[in-house]
Amino acid sequence: MKYYQAETHCHSAEISPCSRVPAQYLVSEYDAAGYKYVFLTDHYHPHVLERPELKKASWEERIDYFLSGYHKARECAQGTNVHVLLGMEVVLHRSEETGVGDDFLVYGFDKDFLMENPYLYRLSYEDFYRKISENGLLTFQAHPYRYGLKPVEPICYDGIEVINTHPRHASRNAMAIDFVAQHDLFVIGGSDAHAEEDIGRGGVMLPDGIGTPMDFVQFYRENGSPELIITFGADNI
Repeated sequence: MKYYQAETHCHSAEISPCSRVPAQYLVSEYDAAGYKYVFLTDHYHPHVLERPELKKASWEERIDYFLSGYHKARECAQGTNVHVLLGMEVVLHRSEETGVGDDFLVYGFDKDFLMENPYLYRLSYEDFYRKISENGLLTFQAHPYRYGLKPVEPICYDGIEVINTHPRHASRNAMAIDFVAQHDLFVIGGSDAHAEEDIGRGGVMLPDGIGTPMDFVQFYRENGSPELIITFGADNI
């Protein structure tokens, strides 16, 4: 069976305030880098869903805005070899003082899930994971050792992002690998692309046939963690 490069963690400038890479550029660069799958994981965050421009918006209007980056990327992928899939990065327990919280990559959801489960970032760890589990989704704690953080315990996620190749943050990937070695968890890797130089530095290898986010979840459930794409030096990032 042939396997292909898949990006599991990247952000569009259309939605994520910290990204400077428009969806069109993301798609074209991942296509040039030979990636077949790109999960767009824009930030599900108060700075996105509660931005001043959305003050009078309904929840559906907020979700339509959140999904607009994904729809733009899908549109841009037409005529390329890239298949864009939906994901998100949800922040929990964000500190108002530092702006930092624990981030979780989520896969397998659709608009209906977002509509039926508003303001996920206001939930406790336990309630968040209960919603993830009840709906058959998959979640990984992203870059759990960045900013001096550590993996949430008791464990309330399916896996850990053990390789995050963002070049401007100390993600301390080796510590994440050590943590996973002590627990029965899935692993994932991603570029965490926010800028031009981040694109195509990480990810996982996936086979043909990943047509929907739930196919990706099913692949993990049936096969375990896939092979990771590791940029030279990423273990020290």
